[in-house]
Amino acid sequence: MVGILVGLVLLGLVAAFAIGLPKAAGDEAADVELTLPDTLPGGYAAADDADSFADGELADQAEAIAKQEAASTAYGNKVLPDVLGAPAATRSYVVDGSTAVFVQVFQSEGGAFSPASMTDPSTTDGAGGTTMEQVGDGACILTYGQSTDGGTGDPAQSQCQVTQDGLTVQIQSNGVEAAELVKVADGILDDLAPSAD
Repeated sequence: MVGILVGLVLLGLVAAFAIGLPKAAGDEAADVELTLPDTLPGGYAAADDADSFADGELADQAEAIAKQEAASTAYGNKVLPDVLGAPAATRSYVVDGSTAVFVQVFQSEGGAFSPASMTDPSTTDGAGGTTMEQVGDGACILTYGQSTDGGTGDPAQSQCQVTQDGLTVQIQSNGVEAAELVKVADGILDDLAPSAD
């Protein structure tokens, strides 16, 4: 009986130590400063730089697009941290001179990510639909448009979320497939990881 009581007391002390130590050390992760670079691996260039459109079909509108994207980036970088209550950043990119890719990164473990509604694209006789799939280490929302042959075809839009070491990237495009978006998100997180330590 005495052995059981001593065991319970010791177990209680261990539990108190395990719970109290993180609180004493501060169980909230330190905020990190998040910024997105001018370029991403794979030929993605910031849409707020007119030079990003120099070789594409939007070259004539490059200055106007870059000005609008710079304003959108500044606005998003103000609103996201305020609303989320945590460090966050956003920026738009372009690949091949015209294909847009939208990126957000924030200090979070992610997970709260889904479309407003889901419809199995394989049951709509080519009318499209929205579903979710695991792609690599990302969770992706795939939106399918109408198909003339009654099948599902390729997604018209992909949006993926990837989390690593307390940071989450959400990345979206109408012209880049989900697997590539996850690869880009992984690269962003790898680049940000040292500054988050």
